[in-house]
Amino acid sequence: MSQNQNSDALSRHQFLRQLGMQGAALLAVYCAGQSLTACSKSSDVTPDPLTSAITVDLTSSANSALKTVGGYIVTNNVVVANTAKGYVAVTVVCSHEGKKKVQLRNGEFYCPEHGARYDLTGKGLNSEGSHGLTVYTVTQSGNVLTIS
Repeated sequence: MSQNQNSDALSRHQFLRQLGMQGAALLAVYCAGQSLTACSKSSDVTPDPLTSAITVDLTSSANSALKTVGGYIVTNNVVVANTAKGYVAVTVVCSHEGKKKVQLRNGEFYCPEHGARYDLTGKGLNSEGSHGLTVYTVTQSGNVLTIS
């Protein structure tokens, strides 16, 4: 090998280092256009607080799901459910990853994203739901529910 060829050759260390930098740059470019949603610590997930009371008219066709036990609606980032124990309202924001997917299923609150489960008081029923849900006060006056 001539002297010229040696000066152009990369050492194994230089090659791997350069490859790592290029890979990191490609990952950064790719991720810039993506929404990264790796599991966050539950303590970092906080639901939007209610800035004012929410009212739900039970006679409105938009809220007809609340006429039967097991039915629920989502309004203003709040899940309002008709349960065997009465009306219950919780945040739609799952404490596991902050996804707005909480729903009522089989008499408990559930997030289909990773299977977090919560009882009707907001207490977590499995490891994904271990940090619980924010529960709101529901009062009923005639055909109007007020969530605060």
